[in-house]
Amino acid sequence: MRRAVVIGVAAGAAALIIGGGVVWWLVARSPTAEESAMRYLDALAAGDFATIDAMRSEPLEPAAETVLEQAFAGASEYVRSPKIDHVVADGEATTVHATVELAGDEHALTFDLIAKGGRWLLDEEDLGGLTVSTPLGDSVWVGDALAPVAAPILLLPAVYPVVAAPRGLLAGEEPAIIADGRSEVALDVTLTPRATDRAQEQIDAYADSCAEPATAVPAHCGLKVPWAADLAILDGLTFRIETRPTVRLSPDATTFAATEGVIVATAEGSTRAGAPGSFTYRADDWALRGTIAFTGDEMVLAVD
Repeated sequence: MRRAVVIGVAAGAAALIIGGGVVWWLVARSPTAEESAMRYLDALAAGDFATIDAMRSEPLEPAAETVLEQAFAGASEYVRSPKIDHVVADGEATTVHATVELAGDEHALTFDLIAKGGRWLLDEEDLGGLTVSTPLGDSVWVGDALAPVAAPILLLPAVYPVVAAPRGLLAGEEPAIIADGRSEVALDVTLTPRATDRAQEQIDAYADSCAEPATAVPAHCGLKVPWAADLAILDGLTFRIETRPTVRLSPDATTFAATEGVIVATAEGSTRAGAPGSFTYRADDWALRGTIAFTGDEMVLAVD
């Protein structure tokens, strides 16, 4: 009787171990390449960057990584009705051929999955590249990302609004459909009225700095004070602005002219006779001129 009990317990223990092994295999087995591909496609459709990011094999360099995430967050449309057409396995790499809908049309989408550490990860080389040409500025907004236009911008499949930068100062917007391969956008850009207003604000502040008390005529301020005609030694200059120069931007937005300003200068010092002297000069044609650059999301004025 004792032997029968021992055998029964041992048999029961063996059954539990085998059963536990079956449960573990069902729960912890790695997803197939096709299941991983569908997970990626579903994440694209949901705008779920966190899931996509967890499936990527390698990060991009930091600036490109930021653009990739922020652009995707600001996409105007994510893929719809994703479906896998067929999967081609080649050792540790699998090529997935899928179809998605973007902007009302079907688009082929091909990407590679790489077996790594028991998982199928996305190959970064399958990211779409967007090249933007623009007559003004060195950057554009793509979704929520400010991206340079000097090189292709790496993006996930989606539809992105491409907007001229700086926003509010330059006007111009085109959609970019990113699926397989490379896309190009030629952005037509124009100045907005706000650009002139902003330039005027900058020139007003600059003009005020030119009118600070000084011991010499300030450079790059469009000022010529002929104090040497009346004084042998200049001790100081004070200025009073009556009218700030009015800014006009060139049609091609590359230069500016701020004209029709009125400024009064008072020079104090010693005359040639050695006596203290004070002389006042008035300019009714005060002007500031220079160039315009659009860098990042800023407009920069450089006074000649």
